[in-house]
Amino acid sequence: MEAASGGKETFNRQIFDELILRKMFVVPSFEIHGGVKGLFDLGPPACALKAAMLVAWRKHFILNENMLEMECTCLTPESVLKTSGHVERFTDLMVKDTESAECFRADKLLEDAIDALIESTPTMPIVEQEEHLRIQRQADAFTPTEIDDLLIKYDCKGPSGNPYSPSFPFNLMFKTSIGPEGTSVGYLRPETSQGLFVNFRRLLDYNAQKMPFAAAQIGL
Repeated sequence: MEAASGGKETFNRQIFDELILRKMFVVPSFEIHGGVKGLFDLGPPACALKAAMLVAWRKHFILNENMLEMECTCLTPESVLKTSGHVERFTDLMVKDTESAECFRADKLLEDAIDALIESTPTMPIVEQEEHLRIQRQADAFTPTEIDDLLIKYDCKGPSGNPYSPSFPFNLMFKTSIGPEGTSVGYLRPETSQGLFVNFRRLLDYNAQKMPFAAAQIGL
């Protein structure tokens, strides 16, 4: 934390990012081959922290709250995600830098632009500020046409200095095929709890048996 003008502390994201990289809490995946944007590995301190958090989680929710734990496959057949609506609706609106073709989330660009506008205009009337904040809160709910107009209104430009491309939907799930034939479509599950939803009948049956869940079963 750094002290800003007026004595208010501000969070320095750059220093924080440098620290967790230097201390090897996280490591950019495949770094020696150029890396892949958005993929990170956990280093030794983060692995230890994660293990400790899981132990604390299990002690509370499984032992104290008597909840049931499951570990499900990370691959989900397309039929499941069509039923849940993820195939059609699990999307974000993206835009491209018209020169480099680099992609960005449109709603995040809009939110950041509004933050920058309010921060740079300390004398802005409260009513006007509230209107900007209302738009910011709805950033992920606008249609492509609406968010395109708003990015222009707030003068959002790409790293090249040019206006962004028209927005387009991007499905956030990773698509793959299951099996050697390549005919069964699947996705990496978009939600950790997805497997619990489709196993609810077996979980109800299991719970009805009132089987004791000893601490030794989970190594505690």
